[in-house]
This record gives sequence, structure tokens and C-alpha cells, in this order.
Amino acid sequence: MKSGKKGRSPRKSKNTHVTRSGKSIKLNQSLNQKMKARKSAKATRKAERLASLPKGRVKRFLHHFEPKRMYKYWFSRDGGIMALKILGIGLAVGFLLVLGLFAYFRKDLPNLRDISGNNFGGSVRYYDRTGETLLWEDYDAIKRIPVEDDNINQYMKDATVAIEDKDFFKHGGFDVRGILRAGINNVVGGSSTQGGSTITQQLVKLTQNWTKDRSYTRKAKELILSVELERTYSKDEILAGYLNTAPYGNVQYGVEAATRDYFQKSAKELTLDEAAFLAAIPKSPSFYSPYGAYYKANEKESREALIGRQHYVLNLMHEQGKISTKERDAAKKVDILAKIKEPQAKFAGIKAPWFVLAAKKQLELERGVDSVKVGGWSVTTTLDLDKQKIAEEQVANGLPQIQAQGGDTAAFAAEDVTTGQMVALVGGVDFNNKEFGQFNYANQPLPPGSSFKPYDYASLIEHSDNVGAGSVLYDTQAPITGWPCTNKANPKQGGNCLWDYDFRYPGPLTLRYALGGSRNVPAVKAMLAVGIDKTIATAEKLGLKSGYKCFEDEENTVEGPCYGSAAIGDGAFLHLDEHVHGYSSLARNGLNLPQTYILKITNASDKVISEWKPSKGTQAIRPDAAYIVSDMLKDPNASYFPAGRKPHRFNGWKFAMKTGTTNDGKDGWMMGFSAKYAAGVWVGYHTRQRVMSGTMENMTQPIWQGWMNAAHQNEPVKEQPKPAGVKSAPAYIVRSHVGIGSVEPSPSTDLVPSWYKAPNQSSVNQVIDKVSNKIATSCTPERAKDKVTGGSANQFSVDPFVGGAASNSSDKDDVHKCDDVKPTVALNITTTSNGYNLSVNVGQGTHPISSDRFKGTVNYILDGRNIKSVNINGPGNGQAAFSYSPDFSGTKKIYAEIIDSVLYDSTSQQGSLTSKAKESSFSVSATEVGVNKYTFAWSTGGTGLITVFDSDGAICSKSANSSGCDGEFIVNPFVGIYAKDSTGKKVTVPSP
Repeated sequence: MKSGKKGRSPRKSKNTHVTRSGKSIKLNQSLNQKMKARKSAKATRKAERLASLPKGRVKRFLHHFEPKRMYKYWFSRDGGIMALKILGIGLAVGFLLVLGLFAYFRKDLPNLRDISGNNFGGSVRYYDRTGETLLWEDYDAIKRIPVEDDNINQYMKDATVAIEDKDFFKHGGFDVRGILRAGINNVVGGSSTQGGSTITQQLVKLTQNWTKDRSYTRKAKELILSVELERTYSKDEILAGYLNTAPYGNVQYGVEAATRDYFQKSAKELTLDEAAFLAAIPKSPSFYSPYGAYYKANEKESREALIGRQHYVLNLMHEQGKISTKERDAAKKVDILAKIKEPQAKFAGIKAPWFVLAAKKQLELERGVDSVKVGGWSVTTTLDLDKQKIAEEQVANGLPQIQAQGGDTAAFAAEDVTTGQMVALVGGVDFNNKEFGQFNYANQPLPPGSSFKPYDYASLIEHSDNVGAGSVLYDTQAPITGWPCTNKANPKQGGNCLWDYDFRYPGPLTLRYALGGSRNVPAVKAMLAVGIDKTIATAEKLGLKSGYKCFEDEENTVEGPCYGSAAIGDGAFLHLDEHVHGYSSLARNGLNLPQTYILKITNASDKVISEWKPSKGTQAIRPDAAYIVSDMLKDPNASYFPAGRKPHRFNGWKFAMKTGTTNDGKDGWMMGFSAKYAAGVWVGYHTRQRVMSGTMENMTQPIWQGWMNAAHQNEPVKEQPKPAGVKSAPAYIVRSHVGIGSVEPSPSTDLVPSWYKAPNQSSVNQVIDKVSNKIATSCTPERAKDKVTGGSANQFSVDPFVGGAASNSSDKDDVHKCDDVKPTVALNITTTSNGYNLSVNVGQGTHPISSDRFKGTVNYILDGRNIKSVNINGPGNGQAAFSYSPDFSGTKKIYAEIIDSVLYDSTSQQGSLTSKAKESSFSVSATEVGVNKYTFAWSTGGTGLITVFDSDGAICSKSANSSGCDGEFIVNPFVGIYAKDSTGKKVTVPSP
């Protein structure tokens, strides 16, 4: 039965199954076996596929992209798997790349905690010291006034959204379609670069000042910040931020500033047509703004474009359902351009303009010009409006006198001594003058003339151990550094000596009287004794922050070395406001506090950026030196100012004062201080190219004294504290007349510093000759003799240019000789209907009749009383003539007396005058013409000379035949004023 085995089916494998078709299927008994089988099959397929492909992965990958194979592979199972792998890797890499880019850009991005636009800036507002009065709103490069959301009209919000970003309230910070549209346009080369920016993105650009940066890097940063902005703030807040920062042409940023300028109203009051007009501008402010230069140059084209865009905004608002058809059509009919107002002038409405600009200058120096241009600050200045008003009034009142003497402008500055804060400043006479009105003479370089001299003496005392107020410098004609003095003629006649303003040399002077008399020679010697550079450095330490500079060219552009003339303010330059500060430091006993025009700065969020705080200051010079110079400046007896015009005392206050006149007569100064305020005034011609006539004091004193008196009117009196080390010591006694109004002799003791080393002293009684200032002899006339006690000038001398031989109080009188011939005088009397005409014939003796120091004088002596004194210049007949109306009844004796230049005198023979004259009868009235300023007039009936007096002495005098005194006179208080004529008749002057 072997043949039966042949028909049996094959035996089945344990792991296989044969189908009806005869195909074997491998069976897996477990999941693990199945996985192994798949792996084995996959490996087999891969081996078979790789066997038919090139070697190398890159070559195999590219092999699949050959046209004849590409379709078959990529639509096969293996190709699909490969495509999915590539897509997955791409997505993963893309995600990581985005994360990396975000991290890369995010580390350099600002924190957008504030979308108000305050960092974007705006105007700078300047206020007075109270913070309540707005002085000026300086828009400079940016005019911006932030407002709250509810202060912006809804029309403005709707118009802005309609034209700028209609999906603003839908997107999350950026518009994908807009970005793609802009990107495609830029790639394919559209007519212009498109941004595709939303309002949120624009706000980011504006607040970060990215408007000019069109790079893709900036765009990435912008997108990131936009998303953060949307997460942090509401849509209303973002829209308000944008409306507060958007550009609306010219310097207008933000809708409030734009509305105020274009329509002179607030953003809350905008109408539909106005809102659409404003919304049309930010697209291209320089093109659409009616204030822009392009608009004005192409007005027809720009008008049409602007109206067209405004109408386009209205159409969009209508399409988006924000306004009705009726509203749209009505708005289009409005002539919007007729409603546009003219732009305001930069300085429109400014108060205290020069002070504000000085504050701005300080702001720029301290905070940087760029920061000030960005702005957005409120600046509380140190300005005292009351003191400023007084300053402006005094300058205005003084202008006619300045113009009468050839000038046309003035400047004034005042500082609070106790703080260093400026309280008033006037930089000119008319800020609106187109030629020079905005030039601030108060902080421009000017030569100070003699007003610099206090620094000379302060430096001398500070840097010496043997100098006090009573030390001697010789005011004599002799060589000193810079002046060879080989030709002693007047400088106008070719002389090369250093001269004083009055062309006199009074001889040895104390520092007190040299400063009070404003003598040039001692001041120059003081500077040279210490050193020019050291003296200038002392002045700069006291407060001349911008320096005391000399120049080598007429344009003052090339700095050069200073010479001795700088001691008297000639050829060197400083600033008035800093000069006031230097004087203020003297008033503080040498302490230099920081000078400031600014009290506080706050930003638009009212956050304090900086605030003035009291400073300990810097001790520029020792207190003793500053106090002694201050005391010298306060001394009315040492001052050359005439009686009745000395401004050194007011209501118990003591004022230090110094004048200044440049040698070329182009600048006039008056500087000074009390324990409360320091102030200074400058007068001149606006180009400084015109010489002024007359005395500078007639221009400067009314302004300076007027302000000082008014500023101290209601202030409690304060004294400058005297340093403990300052003491008194014997001083040289000045007996020769120094200035017009100086009072001699000078004190026998004077102030010295604590480090002062006294010279050998003498208390010998001597009789000196007033003319030679030497020991009197038997030949010295009695009128020239003066009994004195004290040492010689040389004993107190600190003059490096004069040695022991210069002593003028140990040598004997060498002017008068016993055989000198005296002058002669004869009296001429002629009877008239009203009285007599009197004159004299004068003959000269050995010496001239008159000199600069002692004028020739004729006195008419009636019955032992001097009824008339007349100065004459030389001999001659008919001299000193005048008409005399007797004020007595009966007959009286009269004679004439002549006194010559060296104080020789002689008398004429006596004559007789007879009269039945009535008693003198006259009245005097006063008229107030300003604050404590008066004029005096009188009636007929007076005799000879009428003199008006107050408690301090004579105020003014004039012939009884005139109508009154010439000029205006300061009297304070107006109490006990009276007048007398030559007969002694006294009348009371009633208060006006």
C-alpha cells in the first residue's frame, strides 16, 4: 500500500498557514514574534531597495528626485513615510527656531509698562517758584499734551480706527493678512514699502522711536511687543496711547496738541469733520499737515489731497457703520480748511522770557540738549514774580536815560544770597525786538569795568598775611608792569602811564578808599601783587562759572592770556548773572553755593526727576577776606558817590555797591548786595559798538537802587555775620580828597583778617601839609595845615612797586617856599536896579590858580558870612561874576577872598553894600516821580543859593533865581525835609 502515501497532502508547518490558493502565510504565536518578523521583513526590503540605489545617503536622497523615479517613489509607501519624517523634522526645527528668535530678540526689548507716550516726550512747561503760574510751554521739536481716554471725542477714535486699522478690536496685536500682503508687495517690488502695521504696532513704533527703522529685525521686535501690549492693556487704553502719540504734522504730536493748534479747542470738543481731518494726517504728516513746508510750497495739490483723504476717512466710517449717510454728507460739506487757525508763535504768551531761557540753558547743560528736546517735563523755576516785575519796571523806567546817553539796552539779574537761587533776570529791554530782542545780555560775555575790583582786593587779602582794609597801595604816577610810564601825558595825548578815570593821583590810599573811590592804579597793583592768574582763579571760584576770559581777536573767538588791565575789567569778559553770583558769594562770607534757576523737574507722570536741595557749598575764600571786602563796599564815606546819591543805606539795611565803566565807554555797570539779595545791572548799546556819553551812574543807579530798595521794602533787616577772626587794627589815615563824595580823613583803625601780621606802629602827633601830604614847615600856609596822629604811609604799605622812599608823611613839605608870591584879588561892585553885580580881578602868584586836586576858589564874604563861592580856572578880570540881591536893611561890609591851587589865600579891600531889602520869603515843594524819587521846586523870594536837606545832609542845591533843583533824588523816608537860602532863611518842605 506504498502507492497510497503518494497522494497525501504536505504536512503543515507549525508557524505557517496555506490558503486555498496555495499561498503560505506565516503565523506569529506572540506579539514579540510578530515585531521580530516585521523587523526582519523591513530589513529585507531595505536591503533589496538599497541594493538597487547609489551608495551614500545624499546621493540616494537625490536619486528619488530624478523625474522618471520621483512620482513612483514619493507616492509609494516608503516615499510617504519619508515625506512625513521630513515634515515632522521641519515643524520641530521651525518651532525651535521661533523660540530661539523670540528669546534672542526679547532680551533686548524694553519693558512696555507705560503706553502713555511719556517716554516719547512733549513740551517742557516752565513755572514760577510757586509752581502755579505757567511762564512758558516750550514745544521745541515736539508739541505734545497727553490727555485721558475720556477726554478724546468718540468721533476721533472711530475715524482713527476706520482709516488705520478697521480690525483693531478683533486681532491680537498684529494682522496676519496685512503682514502677508505687505510682505508680498515688498518682495515683488511694489511701488512703496508697505508695513501692514496695526494701531498696536504703530504705538510700539512711536513709543520706541522706531518709525524710521524698516528692518526685519525691528519688525520682529515690534510683533513681540505688540503681542505683549495686547496681553497687558485693554483696547481702549492702547487706542488712547496711540492718539496721545500719533504725529499730526509740524511739531504736533498727540490729538490734544493738534486740536489746540488747528482748531483752538480740546480733543473732547472735536466735531465729525474735524476728527476725520485729523485722522487723515498721520499717514504722511509732512505731506498733509497745513503747517508743513511741503503743504505751503504745493498748496493747491496738498489741499486737494488733504480734502480727498478726509472724505475717504468719512466714507470708511460710513462703511463700517460708525456714522450715518446724513452725518457723512454733512461733514463733507464743511469747509474744513477755513477752520484751520494760524500756528502760534514759538514765544507766544511767554512771561519773564530771558529768565525762562536762562532756566532752559541750565536744563540743557544738566540734562542734555537731546533730552530737553524730547521734553515731557514740568520745570519749577526759582523765579519770584514780584521781584521780576520790579526788575522789568526798573529797566523800562531807566530806558529813556540810557537812550539819552547813547545806549539802547540793559540787563539785570538778582539772586537770593541765602540759597543761590536766581529770583529775577531781565536780558534786554524788548524781547519782541526782531533785531536783538531775544539776545540775553544777562548771560553773555561782557567786560565788567571797575565792577571787577572787589575780586582784586579779596584775592590780595586772601593770599597775603599783612593786608587789611587799612593797608596802603599808592595811587601815583609811576611805572608798573604793563605801563612803562615814560610819557606822563594824558593817555589821549600819547601818554603811557596807567591813569584813573578822573586823571588824578591822590597818593597813598587804604584799600577801603581805593575801592570806594574806584581807583585804577591800586586795583591793578593788587592783582599784580598776587598774580593775574591767581586773582582770576579767585574770582572764578567765587562764582564766575563760565570763567573770566581774555581774547586775542576782536571777535572774541580766540582765547589768550590776560594782562594787568583785567584788574579793572578792561579786555576781559564775564557773565552778568555769574558776576551777581560772585558778589553773592562775598555776601555769604566767601561761600559759593550752586547757582540755580531751577527748583524741581517732573515728568508727564508727575514723577520727580530732580529737585533742589540745600547745599553745603564750597568755601571759595576764607570768611575773613570776604567779609572785609564786603564791609569796604558798604562804606558810604569811602564811596566817591556824592552826598544825596549814596545808595548804601535803606530802612536799616546795609548795601554793598560797586560801579563799573569800561575804558572805551561802551559798558556801564552797578553791582552790589545785602545779606538777603545780590543784584547787578549792565547798560550799553546792543552791538557794543557805540560809546555812551555822560556818567554811567546816571543810567545804572536808578535801576539798581530802585530794585534793591523795593525788594527790601518789607524784608526784616539782616546783617552779614562777622567772622570771629576779623578784628580791628591801626590803619593809615587818608587825608587827601579821593573822590567826589568821599569823606576824609579815613578811620585810624580798620578791619584785618585773623592771619594779619601788623607792621610797626606809631602814634606821633604831626602837622602835615594837605597839598604835599608831607610834614608841614614854617612856610606852609595855615589853610594847608592839618594836625594828624598815626604812622606813615610806608609803614602800612603793601605796594610791591613802591619802596621806603615813597613815604609821604615823614618827609617835609616841598611845595611851599617862604618866598612864594600869593595870588591877588580885587573886588568889583556895580549897582543895579535889583541890587549889585559883583566880580573880581584875580592875579596869579607863584603857583597856578587852580589844579585838578584843589580848584581855584573865590569867596564873597559879607559881614563875616560867605554868601557865594565860585571856582575859577585861572587869573583874569571880571571873574566869578554874579548878581546879588541884598536880604538885609542898612549897610554891610563885603570883601573877596582868593584861594589858589596850593591853598595860598589873600583878600581884597573891603567895600560896602547898602539895602532896604525885605526879609527873604520863599517856599519849596516836592513832587514824587517814582518809588522814593522826588523833584524839588521853589517859588521866587529866596536869596543866593537854596539848599534842600534831609537828616543825612544836603540833598541838592541851586540858585534861588532858578525854578528848582535839576534831576530826581532818592529820599527815604520823606521825613524832616527842609530848605535854606543864603540868608539862613529856613522853610519846611511838605510831603507830597
